[in-house]
Amino acid sequence: MSRGKRYAKSELEKKKILYIAGVCSLAVLLILIFTLSGYKTKQEAKQKISELESINSFDASLVSQSDDKNITEVTEANQVNETEKIAINTSMKTVTNTTNSNVIAEEKISEPVKKELKFVVPLEGEIYKDYSESNLIYSETLEEWTVHLGVDIKAEKGTPVIAAEDGTVESIKNDPRYGLTIILAHEDGFKTVYSNLQTAEFVQEGQVVEKGKTIASVGENASFEIAEGAHLHFEMTKDGEKVNPTIYWNK
Repeated sequence: MSRGKRYAKSELEKKKILYIAGVCSLAVLLILIFTLSGYKTKQEAKQKISELESINSFDASLVSQSDDKNITEVTEANQVNETEKIAINTSMKTVTNTTNSNVIAEEKISEPVKKELKFVVPLEGEIYKDYSESNLIYSETLEEWTVHLGVDIKAEKGTPVIAAEDGTVESIKNDPRYGLTIILAHEDGFKTVYSNLQTAEFVQEGQVVEKGKTIASVGENASFEIAEGAHLHFEMTKDGEKVNPTIYWNK
């Protein structure tokens, strides 16, 4: 090969080498540029992510503080409500206890004092026929032996008959067996019965009478005791049951 050809070939190889070197340099430069660009993008992305995390953390802190505040407010409100409920319940209990105490006090004040009953003999005279519930007594009018659930007191016709105790006139009636009769109602379930009366014009039904007040006069109109003459037929009942008057008389 001639010298000229060898030189041309050498120049061509140099150009190829330079071209390849330039391409490689350009490739390296591009790679470096892309690498740097990617790194920058990553850094920017990391920064943005960090900023977002900070914002989220701040928001979360705000939300947490807000939630804590709301919870605290709700808790405090509940505590206030509970305190108010306790105060209201205490006040209501106090009012109730006071009301109950007042009611009990009023009941005690309004409760009437029970009077001790002391019955007196309604007519001064001879007791000629006693009370007899089990032993038979001979009746001159009926001409037979029978029980006698009252006391007969002898007296002249027209003799005043008095109330044996304080009471209320329950009834004034004509009894078919014992004639004109007055019934007085007393406390503690007692009643006194005054029969064989001449008149009952001193009192009227529903009237309150005092012990010792004249309520009638002796008569002789009892068909079951007409043969005994003028007298007072006196009976007593306790809770509806006949009792012996003489055991209750305050002699």
